[in-house]
Amino acid sequence: MSAQIVLNYYFDLYQTSGNTLSDISFDNLPFLVEKEPVYNMKGQKVSKSYYDQTGREAVRLTYNQIIETFNYNGVNYDNVFVGMAKTIHYLDWAGEIAYSKSLQPYYFNLLPVFLGDGTETVVGFSSQKLRKILKEERFAADDYLQAQNPALYDMLYNRYTNEYNRYLRTGNKSSLVTAMNAETDAEINSVFNNQVFGYEPMTVKELILMNLQ
Repeated sequence: MSAQIVLNYYFDLYQTSGNTLSDISFDNLPFLVEKEPVYNMKGQKVSKSYYDQTGREAVRLTYNQIIETFNYNGVNYDNVFVGMAKTIHYLDWAGEIAYSKSLQPYYFNLLPVFLGDGTETVVGFSSQKLRKILKEERFAADDYLQAQNPALYDMLYNRYTNEYNRYLRTGNKSSLVTAMNAETDAEINSVFNNQVFGYEPMTVKELILMNLQ
């Protein structure tokens, strides 16, 4: 039984005709329970799972950014966030992924972002959906830090209130990074220089900067 896909077992058990692994609305299946999505430190949505009534994971959805070379007016721009990809994983009774299906990717309708100096210098690309996703990620990362380390969050927010709020609202991290790099308070720098447990020799400051967009 360990090799059987959990979802197929329940389809057979409840004689749920018409459902296949290629055509399922998980939210409408009464024998599955949806769990809260998992986010990483950067606020990016990593996965979401559905469990049966016994707590056995049956379905796992994973999410990934699509980073590609993007061509605009005949010029290639490397490492551009162009869309999102989602994969459905069906688990067996042993808790292993038995079958995976990649869904059609979702691509943004990207438009150029110009330097703003009167020239047509392109500094990036954006879209309404992309901006919404990035903003949601910034606030999710904010929640993550507040939950995982309230003392560090309180210090960071109270010390750099204006810079931090500007970053959350706009995604522009330059003033926050500048302020952190110019910090002169010995107590704050002592916290910044602590190594992060499990990520040695990475420091607290390096971890914070790494997780900014």
